[in-house]
Amino acid sequence: MSFGLLAPLTLAALAFVTTLSRPPTPPVVHSSIRVVDVRGAAALVARGASVLDARDSGAFSSGHLPGAQLYAWSLFTGTGAQRGRLRRDIDAVAAGLAALGVDESRPTLVYGSAGTGHGEEGHAAWLLALLGHGDVAMLDGGIDAWRSAGRPVVTSVTAPRAGRFVARVRAELRADREQVASGAVQVLDVRSASEFGGAVAGGESRGGHIPGALSMDWRTVLDERGRVRPAQRLREALETAGVDAGDPIVVVCSNGVRSGFVASVLAARSVVSARVYDGAMIEWSADSAAALAIG
Repeated sequence: MSFGLLAPLTLAALAFVTTLSRPPTPPVVHSSIRVVDVRGAAALVARGASVLDARDSGAFSSGHLPGAQLYAWSLFTGTGAQRGRLRRDIDAVAAGLAALGVDESRPTLVYGSAGTGHGEEGHAAWLLALLGHGDVAMLDGGIDAWRSAGRPVVTSVTAPRAGRFVARVRAELRADREQVASGAVQVLDVRSASEFGGAVAGGESRGGHIPGALSMDWRTVLDERGRVRPAQRLREALETAGVDAGDPIVVVCSNGVRSGFVASVLAARSVVSARVYDGAMIEWSADSAAALAIG
């Protein structure tokens, strides 16, 4: 073979090897959720964004952002073994959010207590995105970051101005028990290691985890200050947990709150689009026929 023919073949071979050794390109994530710092949050408030405080009522009463309304995730879900699952009447769920001031024509800012809570603000963000809200912002670092920056905190409650919010469900953000049980998706359990190993801490009927599930504590996505980690660190955390970001992912916890936070963060950082199994381990463990792994 002449050198004239060998050179192009050699170059092609080198290009092929380079392609094989190059890490896969992260999938494109189109998310209506973003993470904003205090300055960004203040700008949204100044523009008339609706504001949801996802902490408990006691924390809300002790001080909240001006104009904020209390978001209680359990008002939008069932009871008993369905405590995590959204109510069947999605239009009623959207109407309940609209009654808190959520409006599809304006941004919605959600916040909580960062790493000291259970990610309730992430549940609010996930729910809004699931129902089709186009502009959802999560305050990075929560109320503590706001206070530390010297921003105003009030104890007075402002009556909400009802918004207009029509549900346009994004089914790709949610998973049901059948999808989880199919074995066709990666299941990422974001409860604590002790819960994954069998401890019951979130109201489950039985301890353990879904067979084949991967484990990653939800706080892994936050740094020591309760701030969301950058995209590369999140990718590394998923890789350490054994997750293939190129394949479908379903996030699960006890009742859909911590999983909602993780899914929201991963989407906001454009890492991966993950479904939330909102029925969660409360629903799974209540079914005596559903297998559970221990350890």
